[in-house]
Amino acid sequence: MKIKKILSLETLRGWACLLLVLNHLIGEPNISGLKLPENNDFYFFNLMLENVRMPLFAFLGGVIFSFRGVTSEQFFSMLKGKYFRLIIPLIFVGPIYLFIQAHTLGANQKIEITNITYYFSVIWESKFHFWFLQAMFLVFLFYGLSSFIKTTTQNKYIFALFTGIILCVFMPTDIYFFSLSGFFFLLPFFSLGCLLSSKRHSEEKLNIKLVTILLTLFAGLMLYKFLQLQSQSNFERNSLMGLVTGFVGCSLFYFAKIKIIPLVFIGKYSFSIYLYHVYFLVLSRMLLVYLGVQLTELNIVFGMFFGIFGPIAVEIVLSKSNYASRIFLGQKSTVKYAQKST
Repeated sequence: MKIKKILSLETLRGWACLLLVLNHLIGEPNISGLKLPENNDFYFFNLMLENVRMPLFAFLGGVIFSFRGVTSEQFFSMLKGKYFRLIIPLIFVGPIYLFIQAHTLGANQKIEITNITYYFSVIWESKFHFWFLQAMFLVFLFYGLSSFIKTTTQNKYIFALFTGIILCVFMPTDIYFFSLSGFFFLLPFFSLGCLLSSKRHSEEKLNIKLVTILLTLFAGLMLYKFLQLQSQSNFERNSLMGLVTGFVGCSLFYFAKIKIIPLVFIGKYSFSIYLYHVYFLVLSRMLLVYLGVQLTELNIVFGMFFGIFGPIAVEIVLSKSNYASRIFLGQKSTVKYAQKST
């Protein structure tokens, strides 16, 4: 069964893609990305939205997951599907990116290779943005295993939410094997998406009162974080306050029901943008360095354009081949589907 696209959710996918690309484009001051100086406004903007950016991807994944859910009879087929969707592209795309980072002038972050095994370690260790694929696979594994628990779907979502909160707040944040700490971080947001979607349909009318309350809370939390950062205090993403900020932010975006057609278009290609935007950010930097362009604003404009539309072009090209789309995009039978729909 094919799920009908909901414009407000696709808009959020597009918004999440913009935040992701901008984050990696700006990078860390003097270290990665554009290597901007300390205390630059763009990096500060990224830092302010850290508690919403990747949580929003996981939250939306939970919303979509709740439309179908999974039963114990579907466990192995679901796991197989997620393996092909998430892990197969990681196996083929990840090592290529590590090679580019190590050997390409103008790459995002220069790394030193002491052993060829490093290129393939991205498959089992948390490296660069690929940690999200491993962490989300573990999230789906968790939900697949929970399908064997004999209770209502609602109770399973509540159990997963509280389990995720405990793991996120109390477990170590530096377990890099298969991005286990990333799994701890994403589980509560995925679970919140499942729970909210199961309680309230995504196409319901706008609840102005609820949105106003959430907007006020989010503004207050952002102000608190701003003051914390200004005083050089820590605002960890895995802290309880970080979780609350992410919960309120994701809920606000979800209930706002915003529909923006250009973002809907971008959201359609969210997975490809996630996988391939970093390659095109490298390409953008190389071209601008070659042309002698140093203006930060131009680097950001060109970087965002390349980072968004480059992966879209990649998906359009790769989707013409079933094998290429399966290996490099995790898609199924793209060509056959296209033929049937014409």
